[in-house]
Amino acid sequence: MMQHIIDMTNAVLGWLFVNLVAPFFSLLGRGLELLLLRPLDLAGLPVAGQVAVVGMLAGLLSLFLRRRLRVGEHEDTFIAAFAAKKERQKDFALLDDWKTRDLFFRVSDSDLDEDFNTYLAHRFALHGIVYLLPILFTLFWLDTVFSSAVLIGRVGVAAAMPLPANSYGLAGLPVALVFFVFYLLVLFAAGWRRRRCRGKEACLPLPPGRPCLTGDRLNGEDHGS
Repeated sequence: MMQHIIDMTNAVLGWLFVNLVAPFFSLLGRGLELLLLRPLDLAGLPVAGQVAVVGMLAGLLSLFLRRRLRVGEHEDTFIAAFAAKKERQKDFALLDDWKTRDLFFRVSDSDLDEDFNTYLAHRFALHGIVYLLPILFTLFWLDTVFSSAVLIGRVGVAAAMPLPANSYGLAGLPVALVFFVFYLLVLFAAGWRRRRCRGKEACLPLPPGRPCLTGDRLNGEDHGS
């Protein structure tokens, strides 16, 4: 009976994939090729340039998903809550009875471990959606658009960019490598800009002649006075 249910489930899932999922992604890939790669090709951009543009757009998509899913806000909320619970543990040291103190610490540590494991699971899921899915789908699409036969016909080698003769035996830069370089470039640039903006927000404007308040001074600890 159980095997019959499994076979029926596999049959239904197989039908859905063949008749719905596969045609949908095939249509989506053709649409992206027509709307994105065809204009770049008509503009005379080489294959490596087209892959670079796709990598940057995939990076922007990951940043958009990160913002929509509020990944940074979830991480900041967890860090603040975790730090607050760790801070409350200091009160347990004031208890005179060591058995009670040990019980409170063990319960609190167990609670912190559970919170941290939940945070890791949510973080893995969110980062999978934000980064892993765009990378996998984009590379799969690029592999269908720029197959080995297409690359050899357009570039001369099965790579996005041919390289001069070298002792390493590399005929050219792979499509995936070019994609990742520009994908990561967008993420690094966004991370640098985010850190810079946070640094500016931490600097409070003061009247002329007074330095801005940063770091410890924001907490009221002005060591210069």
